[in-house]
Amino acid sequence: MSSYRTMKPRPPGSIYDAITRAIGQIDGGLSRAAEVIDRPRSSLHAAGDPDTPDRKRVKLSFAEACKLASEGGTALAEHIAHEAGGVFVPAGVIDEAALQAHVAAFSVESGEAVGEIIRRAADQDGFCATDAAASLSRVKDALRPLLALYHHCKTKAEAR
Repeated sequence: MSSYRTMKPRPPGSIYDAITRAIGQIDGGLSRAAEVIDRPRSSLHAAGDPDTPDRKRVKLSFAEACKLASEGGTALAEHIAHEAGGVFVPAGVIDEAALQAHVAAFSVESGEAVGEIIRRAADQDGFCATDAAASLSRVKDALRPLLALYHHCKTKAEAR
């Protein structure tokens, strides 16, 4: 993770925020990110700036976004998943030895997540926005081992 920070904040949830966060997620920050997509630093910085004048507007291609993601800049993948109505959770790579542990972790984490949601829904206020926000991390923790298992199966299937 780099220390890349912009002087002015980006609109939360905007593509500009996602680009800026992706640059900040890459070790080496703006310099490394620009090197990865073979662009000048100023061009990449402008792509993440909503106040760049139209005549100087710079856009990233999907291929460039993929290159940034492969270097650890996953904020663009998160943004695309959110826009598509989903959520991006990195699956990670697991080996045969870790497979059983991931299956067990999924069982525990998913049980805890469901239990937490049922407990919160049973209180006098019902399942409100605060309950939903508090439950998100539990649900995401439950998804991680399942997605790791999915990634493992997909890798094995593609190796055939």
